[in-house]
Amino acid sequence: MIRCALFAVLLTTNAAFGQTPAPAASLLSDLFPASGAPSLLTKASEFVVSTQFRPGARRSQWADGVDERAVFHAYLTHQSMEERSWELRVGKGGQLYSIVSSFGEAMPPQTALAPFVDEVWQMVAINTDLLDRMPELGESRIREESNSYIHQSGMYVGKQQTFSPKVPFYAPLLTAHEDAAARSYAVMNWGQIPTASIHRSDVLFATQFRDLGAGVIEISYLCFNFGSFPLNGLNTPWGGVRTSVFPELVLSQPDGSYGFSTPFSIAERGSYRDIGKTGGWAAATQNAANPAAFSLGLVFGRDLHWAEQERLKRAKTPGFQHSATVYGAGDSRHGARDYTVMDVSSRVTIPPGECFFRRIFMVLGTLGEVAEASRQLESFADYHLMEFTENDTPLLPLYARPMENGQIVPSLEAPAPDAEPVGQFYAHPVKHSKPLFLLQEAATGLYHLSTDPALLNRKELFANPYPDESHPKHAAFENRVQYVNYEGRTKSISLLGFVIPREKADEQRHRYRSIGSIRALAGLFQAGESLAADELLISPPGETESAPRQ
Repeated sequence: MIRCALFAVLLTTNAAFGQTPAPAASLLSDLFPASGAPSLLTKASEFVVSTQFRPGARRSQWADGVDERAVFHAYLTHQSMEERSWELRVGKGGQLYSIVSSFGEAMPPQTALAPFVDEVWQMVAINTDLLDRMPELGESRIREESNSYIHQSGMYVGKQQTFSPKVPFYAPLLTAHEDAAARSYAVMNWGQIPTASIHRSDVLFATQFRDLGAGVIEISYLCFNFGSFPLNGLNTPWGGVRTSVFPELVLSQPDGSYGFSTPFSIAERGSYRDIGKTGGWAAATQNAANPAAFSLGLVFGRDLHWAEQERLKRAKTPGFQHSATVYGAGDSRHGARDYTVMDVSSRVTIPPGECFFRRIFMVLGTLGEVAEASRQLESFADYHLMEFTENDTPLLPLYARPMENGQIVPSLEAPAPDAEPVGQFYAHPVKHSKPLFLLQEAATGLYHLSTDPALLNRKELFANPYPDESHPKHAAFENRVQYVNYEGRTKSISLLGFVIPREKADEQRHRYRSIGSIRALAGLFQAGESLAADELLISPPGETESAPRQ
C-alpha cells in the first residue's frame, strides 16, 4: 500500500529504479489546477491505493489470451460499509482499464491484438495532417507507418507490419503519486503511437483520479507536447463500457432532463453532439427508463470557453480551440468486442512546448443518482491551455550520485545529508521546456542523459512508398525512419524534471547554466534527435526559484 510516496517507475522492464524523495514527488505530480468541485464525503469511507496485484480479488472476465498481470499498475478502491464501494484499476500506461462496483466489471473483455490499449479510458492525441489516408483500402484506412495517433496506453500487438510487438508494450510510466489527504492518485507517462511509425511520440500524459465520495471520481487530464509538430485533437477521454453490462445510453439536455440516446455505431451520423448543446453529461445504463438501474455517468460540462474561442476564430485571431468540443458514443450491439464507445473529443490545437488541461467527472450509481450528481458537477468541468512560466514554477535540486557501475549519475535524491546540488530543474513543464530523462541501456547497464526519450531505441530506414519525386506525398516520406520503441533496448527510463532551450529562455531576467557546462551532466548527455547539452539551460544551485535578476 502506498501512502504519500512517489515512485520513479522505470519501464521498459517495469522494474523500480528507485524512490524519489517526497518533496520532489509532490512537485512533480502536483500539476493540476485546484478544483472547486464539492466534496460528497458524507458517509464513512476509505480511499485505498495498492500496487500489489491480487489475481483472485474481484475477478474480472477477460477475453482468451488476455493477461491482466501484464498491464496492472495499481488498485484505487473506495471502501465503505455505508455506501456503494468501487474499485478502479490503473494500468502501466496510465490507462483506466477496469471499473468494478455493484454492477460487476464495466470494462470490455479486450482483444488479443489490443489488450488494454483501445478499450480503456485514456487520452489520445493526434495531428490529423500527418496521416497518409488510403481510402482505396476502405473508409478511415491509413498507412500504419504514418500513424500519428499518440495513445496514453501503449502499442498494439502483432500488427501486419515489419515491426510490431509480440507482447504488450505499455507507455512508459514515469511518475506516480498518492496524496492520501486529498484522496487522489496521479500518474505520468511517455505516450506511444500504437504502431511503429515514422512520427515521434513526444508527448507526456498525466492523469489524476480523486475520490469525491458518493460514487464520484474527479479525473483531471494534462497533455504536454514537447515535440516538433502541433497536435490538433485530443480525446479527453476516449473510453467506454461493456455493452452487455450497460446496453443503453442516455444524454442530458440543456433543460436538465435526459433521454435515451443509443447509436448503433460511433460512425453513424448524429452520434456526435456538441457538448454545449447538452446538459453537460451522459451515461451508460442498464435501463434508460428506470432511475433505479445501475449506471456509469460521464460529466464533461457545457464547453465553457467555446463561445469566446469561436468569437476569436471568426475575428481571424484564433485561440487554442478550433471547434466545439463533442461527445460521441457508439453501441457495439453485443458484438464480439462487447464494447460501447464513450468519447469526449477536445477540438484544440496544442503547439509544441505547450500543455492542455481538461477536468471531467465519472459517477457510479443508479441512473437517478448519476443524474442528480451530474447536475451538481457539470459547472465544475473545465479545460484550457496551462502556462507554467519561468517566474512561478518550483525548482527541483539535482545531485550527482555514484552508481555501482562506477558512473556518476544525476539524481533527485541527495547521496548524503550534506550533499550540494549540481543544479536545479523545473518541476513542471514550463512553456517551451523539454523533459530531461535518465535512461539506462539494457545491453551495457550504462546510464545516459537526454531530452530524447527514444535515444537508445532502434530507428529503421523506411522505404518511401511514393518513390516518384513528382508525387505530392514524396517529400513527406523521404529519408524517414520508423521508431521501434518496444524492444527493451532501454532498460529503464525516469523523468528528472524540465529544462529550458537557450533560444526560449529569458536570460535577461533569470540566471542559467548550460548542461554542457556542468561536468557531472555533460559527460552523460547525448542529444539524440533533440537538442545538444550547450543548448539546454538549468538554474544554478541554491536559488529558491528560477533566479530572477534584479
